[in-house]
Parts: sequence; structure tokens; C-alpha cells
Amino acid sequence: MRPLDGSRCTVAFGHLRENNMKIIVIHAAPRMETGNTQVILNPFLVGLRQEGARVDIAFLGKKDIKRCIGCFTCYAATPGECVHDDDMPSLQERVRDADAMVLATPVYLDGMTSLAKTFLDRMVVFLDPHFTTDDVGVIHPLRWKFPKSIFLVSVCGYPGLHNFDPLLMHVRNVARNFHSEFAGALLRPAIFSILLAKKYPERVNRVIDAVRESGVQLAKSGTVSEQTLRIAAEDICPPEELVTMANAYWDRELNRFRDRRDKE
Repeated sequence: MRPLDGSRCTVAFGHLRENNMKIIVIHAAPRMETGNTQVILNPFLVGLRQEGARVDIAFLGKKDIKRCIGCFTCYAATPGECVHDDDMPSLQERVRDADAMVLATPVYLDGMTSLAKTFLDRMVVFLDPHFTTDDVGVIHPLRWKFPKSIFLVSVCGYPGLHNFDPLLMHVRNVARNFHSEFAGALLRPAIFSILLAKKYPERVNRVIDAVRESGVQLAKSGTVSEQTLRIAAEDICPPEELVTMANAYWDRELNRFRDRRDKE
């Protein structure tokens, strides 16, 4: 088994189902295809495509996205048009064309990456500056069509789902502000434990299969069952083993770079 490339989840083309749902995956991991978020995205994307969803992946790390400067030009002077000349207009068009959005980001200091936050800040052009209300309180109306739902895919190094709480709260509120449904979250704590496939093959297989099934369910019904999400987040090894493994790795790295400096 090779969970890093999702090979257990390969699906024959003859088994693909027809599905007109178009899903844009906003890939906000700085290391993109080589990072830990991709470990979970691989089987998840297999599941989406197995159900026949049309998947559009936007790697933010490959885009020129300038930060919002809060000038409100896109609200009044040039409605819907930002002062920056960068890659955001084309990304916004891709978002407008999607039925659902998947935000994929690792946890960085209790929240999303700066790539993800900068992207979402610049999505303010989707909002009309006037105020209206919903069941919660005051909110902006939409200027343009936005995906009907937002689904979160995230990983972190620490064990425990509580590490995702600040990010979950943030993304739920983002969904509300864009008049979109929060469709749930595929969360994988202790991501490094996926590397223990030789020691815990059944546990790793169970997690990876649940991740793939999450993609299937999202494409099929627009949501993922709590049971599937719970299995995807299950412990693979005891936290104590994870701590020992992580500390041993960083000790090796520190020694390696120390030796390199000593030789210079």
C-alpha cells in the first residue's frame, strides 16, 4: 500500500458515474503537491472523480495574489473590480463557475495558511457593499453567484480534533458571509502517523478508505456522513508514539544541519 499517492484508491474508468457537479478545490498549502495536505487530498480527489464530479484544482502557491489593502475601490469606484492587477480575476471566474468549493489548507498557528486568508480577503468583490440581514445578523448581499456550499479539508501535526476548532469556526463564518452552506470538514490530525503504514497497515488503510469515501459522498450528495469523517480522523498510533517519532525526526534534522554548518 502507498497512501501518499492514493494508489489503493485507483478507480477504473468504467466505474465512473455521471455527475454534473463542478467542484473547485482551492489548494492553499504552500508546498502544494509535496505537502502533507496532498496526502489526504489524493484519495479524496479519487473519490470525487469516482462519483463523476468535475474537479477544478487551483493551486494558490502558483498564483500571483496580492493582499487586500482595504481601499473599498471594488465596492464603489469600480464595483466588483479590484485595484490590483494579478491572478485573482481568473480565479474568481472559476469560483463563479463552480457548484461547490473545497478549501484545502493545513493548520498554521491555529488557523488557515496566509495563502488561504489572502485569497478569501480578495473574494470580497463577490459582495455588494449594502447591508442586509439573515437569521444571525447583518450581512452583505451577494454581487455575483457563489458556490452553493463550502467544504473544508485540513490536516495538522498534533493529535486531537480540538486543534481544528479555530479554523472550523472561521470557515463556517466565511460560508455564511458568502451565503453558502458549510457542508462539513474532512480533518486529519496527527498527519505524520499516516507514514506508519508498515506498522499499522489496517489502521492506515481504514483511514485512507474513509478519506476516499468522503470524496464519493460529497460528490454524490453534497455532504459527508459523520461516521465517515470520524473514521478518517481516527488515531493510528498512541500520542506518545507520535511525540517520540516527531522528536526523533527533528533531532536528526538539527544534527544534520549542525554538521553541515560545522563543515562550512
